[in-house]
Amino acid sequence: MGYKMKTNIPGLLGLNEEHSTIDTPVFEKKLSSKTWGWADMDRTITINKKLNDKQKADAVEHEKLHVLQMRQGEAWFDINNVYHKPKKDESIQVYPRVGNGMVVKGKVIKLGDPNNPIEKPIYSQTKKYV
Repeated sequence: MGYKMKTNIPGLLGLNEEHSTIDTPVFEKKLSSKTWGWADMDRTITINKKLNDKQKADAVEHEKLHVLQMRQGEAWFDINNVYHKPKKDESIQVYPRVGNGMVVKGKVIKLGDPNNPIEKPIYSQTKKYV
């Protein structure tokens, strides 16, 4: 006699089937109420499980644009720094990471702040502040 699972594999993994693609999986987790989501260097996206369907769609749209930035070599990060190359002919800007922010022109700006140089093109494209 076989065993019947009470849930499916994506459910066990916390995978959002609606928004995931083969090359960009979207995971749902319980996050702080202020955090909608983030994109990682491994091209995965994590979104807040508590968001409604519209908010989840907006968060995924936003984070997929960050994944695109990383794929195109326009923005990436490591433990110590955030790197940004806005145009092919410009030099790479290196911003030291400080907690949940980065140092830009001597000021700490939160990673999701609309004034963050990496966020500006995303917010201007989507016209949504997540």
